[in-house]
Amino acid sequence: MASPKRDNAKAARALVDAALRGDAQACEHHGIAIRTLQNYRKLLETDDELARFYAELSRTVTTQNWANELNLTLTVAIRKQGEMIRGIEGGNAETISAVTGAIKALSEIAITRDVLGQGVDDAGDGDAD
Repeated sequence: MASPKRDNAKAARALVDAALRGDAQACEHHGIAIRTLQNYRKLLETDDELARFYAELSRTVTTQNWANELNLTLTVAIRKQGEMIRGIEGGNAETISAVTGAIKALSEIAITRDVLGQGVDDAGDGDAD
């Protein structure tokens, strides 16, 4: 009797989950044995479809996590920046230069986020989904 065809999309999800949370948690979550996960890893070398699914999903998850983390960090940094600006006494050249430099750095990070966030759902909304 022939074995049933493997669900490569499910296998790719399990592999990405294992990379993020560890083998034991991924196996428990996906209802598979550690040996099955190990077999999936080995098949990445020979199964082009599985390798493609894994690469796409891994890239999507990594980009989404990075974008969410950046959004949260930018929100905190912008709030802190605002507190610092409101607390500045006087307008000496050094202080103005420091504030301007910080705003420039935040702007560059925001542009990078926007470019990387293209095609990523909810990137740029400030919420970690």
